[in-house]
Amino acid sequence: MNSDAVKEQLLTSHRTENGGDPFLTVAVPHYKHRRYLEASLASIFEQTFEDFEIVISDDCSPDDSNTVIPLLLQQSGRQFRYYEQTRNLGYDGNVRFCLSAAQGRYVFLLGNDDALCEPETLEKLAAMLRQLELPEVAFTNYKDWMTGETVERASRTQLLGAGAEAAIRHFRAFSFVSGLIFDRKQASLHETDRWDRSIYYQIYLASRIAASDGRIAAINICTVRKDVRIDGNPVPSYATKWANAAWSFQSRHTGLDSVIRVTADAVLPSVSQNERSRALRRIVTQILTVTYPHWLFEYRRIANWSFAVGVARSLWPGTLLAEHHSLKATDRGFLYMLYFIVSFVGLTFPSSLFARLRSRLAMFVRHRLQSRAIVEQH
Repeated sequence: MNSDAVKEQLLTSHRTENGGDPFLTVAVPHYKHRRYLEASLASIFEQTFEDFEIVISDDCSPDDSNTVIPLLLQQSGRQFRYYEQTRNLGYDGNVRFCLSAAQGRYVFLLGNDDALCEPETLEKLAAMLRQLELPEVAFTNYKDWMTGETVERASRTQLLGAGAEAAIRHFRAFSFVSGLIFDRKQASLHETDRWDRSIYYQIYLASRIAASDGRIAAINICTVRKDVRIDGNPVPSYATKWANAAWSFQSRHTGLDSVIRVTADAVLPSVSQNERSRALRRIVTQILTVTYPHWLFEYRRIANWSFAVGVARSLWPGTLLAEHHSLKATDRGFLYMLYFIVSFVGLTFPSSLFARLRSRLAMFVRHRLQSRAIVEQH
């Protein structure tokens, strides 16, 4: 990382006597919400696995994090480093810093309001990584802190392949940052600040590693309890921000255009010129057919129908596809048609029925994509 671009202070640290680099780094990019981080750290401190370190980067928190958290780390007896940033890096910059500061062979990313599932989590994860012959990037499952409902990003433990094809199929698995695992050297090799402020650096990095022939692994263990509750409340999210929003049809940015941009930037350089239009069409198709309808129904649920129309407006293909000059007219026309169909269904289909079908549909898509990898490997 360019030392002139980022000025940080190593506030406190502890290194175990045996020395040497650990197998795992649990990296936590942190910004305020100190009480939630305390709960997260409690789950890390109780791990039965020993060969890991903790790296926390505080991104100019306005609370008392830099006073309270270092004391907890010092009392834990665990190997750790706690950094205090002197200027705000933003989410992506802080994730990038954590990856560069890590010393483990692998970096396990964990949100500051998420926790590890159980005391044996890291022990099981390390065993799986070795069983899969040390892949370059991996994702795991997570469950909701309150309900216990598990989201199966990985339908089974397996290698999903490498190259642009694997990246295109599986980039969406890297949207939720907690429970993602990166080979530290690969993360360093593909580091860039181009996607700072996108909030999807992890998708870019995973897709770039895969497109550069890094192996993607799906690990079917639940490593993360998502959305820690303190006094029964999670960290405020989009759901609380837009609950009961005023009736308005203004365009509502969801970040899906950013997902397309970071994925295209990661994958297309590894695709031949003749195949780039088709590759881009497949990336956008996944967003339009899987992710986009989810957000239409979600905002109909937490806000109102007009808000969902605003989400649809933000993905208007005339704007969404304007910068992608490699897209052929036939592929562009296909995406326009797909947008109109999905928008119509997403804005008119009964929300209650979709709510009952959503988890089954998501699981079907994941199983289908991951089962293809098994067929192709045989």
